[in-house]
Amino acid sequence: MSATYLWIAGLLIGLLFATAATTADSRQGVLEVRLKDHREAIGDFSKLTVTVGEIFVSPKPGLKFWQLGWKSLPVAPTVVDLTRYVGKDSARIFRGSLDSGAFEAIHLKLKNVIGVLKKGQRGVPVKNTVGPIKFPFEIRPSGETMIILDLVVMDMSDHPPRGYELALRGYELNANGKLVDKVPPGP
Repeated sequence: MSATYLWIAGLLIGLLFATAATTADSRQGVLEVRLKDHREAIGDFSKLTVTVGEIFVSPKPGLKFWQLGWKSLPVAPTVVDLTRYVGKDSARIFRGSLDSGAFEAIHLKLKNVIGVLKKGQRGVPVKNTVGPIKFPFEIRPSGETMIILDLVVMDMSDHPPRGYELALRGYELNANGKLVDKVPPGP
């Protein structure tokens, strides 16, 4: 009789772990982050590569105030030539499962920005001014959230000693394939 109880207890514990694993999976959603460039001074470059170092997201703390801070997403160093991703095209730099929840900001950290001008095919320094951006987004259980970060390279040489600068122009937020928000608004 005790062997039967042990077998039933083992079965119940196994079911408990299976249910907990299934529940954890159903509380997760997919986050995808993509990059593209806006059409300001990108036409001056034959190549403008950025090396993605890290991506951080800031969970909205709500009642869990002790969870303030940034959560790092596991990103392999990715090199993107922004001259190839102008307009509607974008390059995927992250895709992964995350626990569902509300977030309030994203921060893209770039390791390198290297530009080669069309005129004379010479390298030119490009100052990286990309910083964190505050905007609310949500990852829903079993849903897909896609963020497209719209970078812009600007020629600031008419304000010496400034030159070319890379900045974050805006973003697009999509949930399950539908556009939810776009900053700045437009086509």
